[in-house]
Amino acid sequence: MSLDQQTNTHQGVVRFITAGSVDDGKSTLIGRLLYDTKAVLADQLLALSKTKHARVTASDAAVDLALLTDGLEAEREQGITIDVAYRYFATSKRKFIVADAPGHEQYTRNLVTGASQADVAVLLVDATRVDLTAKPAGLLAQTKRHSAIVRLLGLRHVAVAVNKMD
Repeated sequence: MSLDQQTNTHQGVVRFITAGSVDDGKSTLIGRLLYDTKAVLADQLLALSKTKHARVTASDAAVDLALLTDGLEAEREQGITIDVAYRYFATSKRKFIVADAPGHEQYTRNLVTGASQADVAVLLVDATRVDLTAKPAGLLAQTKRHSAIVRLLGLRHVAVAVNKMD
């Protein structure tokens, strides 16, 4: 079944999930998509810039865009995603509902929850953590696990995004 056929059941909305190991950049990718599609209000950005848990990095971002999806206080304090967070954004051609899944092994069941509602998965891979000495080159165990789960759940459309190549 094509992606267009699948999304017709959702009135043209594409539901996708970000998957991958811890710290691969799933929440930050979603935050960037929300920011670039103007799905973030100015007051949200202002509030994020003032949060005591803001993790500003060496990038050009004024705030940590990952905080747009990490809504639980525990997530902000620990700098991790625990629960699946759903966000909506749109482009001129499509509407999207994205599920931000946690990468930690102990929260894998939360990935299953989000992936069970998705049409598409975006599997993030941190280029700095791929084991190039392994034969064949090895992904992290949790990345492999997430890949297997989305396949078991029947997601036929999976995009692999290699992150942190700079």
